Amino acid sequence: MPYEPLKTEVQIDPAIRAVEVKITARIQDEDLVIRLLKQSGEEPETRTIFFFDTPRLELFDVGLVLRARKVKGDEDDSTVKLRPVDPARIPLDWMRTDGFEIELDRVGDKEVVSAKLSAPQATGEIDEAVAGRRPLRKLFSADQERLIAEFGPANVGWDKLTTMGPIDVRKWKVEFEDFEHEVVAERWKLPDGSDLVEMSIKVEPGQATVAAEAFMAFLEGQGLDVGGDQQTKTRGALTFFTTGTGFD
Repeated sequence: MPYEPLKTEVQIDPAIRAVEVKITARIQDEDLVIRLLKQSGEEPETRTIFFFDTPRLELFDVGLVLRARKVKGDEDDSTVKLRPVDPARIPLDWMRTDGFEIELDRVGDKEVVSAKLSAPQATGEIDEAVAGRRPLRKLFSADQERLIAEFGPANVGWDKLTTMGPIDVRKWKVEFEDFEHEVVAERWKLPDGSDLVEMSIKVEPGQATVAAEAFMAFLEGQGLDVGGDQQTKTRGALTFFTTGTGFD
């Protein structure tokens, strides 16, 4: 399936602050991507990610994702993400909330508008919560809890959530000489050893169509296959922790 251009109608909503264009590398292309990243000389950031949901993914099924992220050498954080959202239906007070962001994700030929709110975590707080020595809800700020209460299912309490992780992540930020945008690459590795490699760029909405097409052309020029269905990191990870099936 060939790459299809961005749909221009989603770019006009002023609430969308950025467009992130993502491509998941085919299994046969993963080694090629890793070689390109190593050739850049950039050292990856080391991260560990945990998700929180019920064994039946009752939060994910209504478009709510709860995540905690440990970052080696930097600040840890927690994130509440809503996907998909209609910016026109998001109350104005959320738009005014510090740290609340709305973005458009383009994964393959699919476009999804999402919203997120992150909060910093002190060193050790995520480990304490994952180990059960600290209440899980303590990982989320008052605004994040309000967001969860407003958009999450009323019948799912904190006591129903389980920890899904750890997921080992390596993240590169690379500037290639023959491409004008910074490329972010992430390699997610699940406990079963299966992994997924994703490459992305983030641009302003007005630049999205041209930048996305240039990104696809750049990746194809490196020998990568950018067509066909795409596997997303979050869905793939949650599927593993609920069914045992790892990344393809």
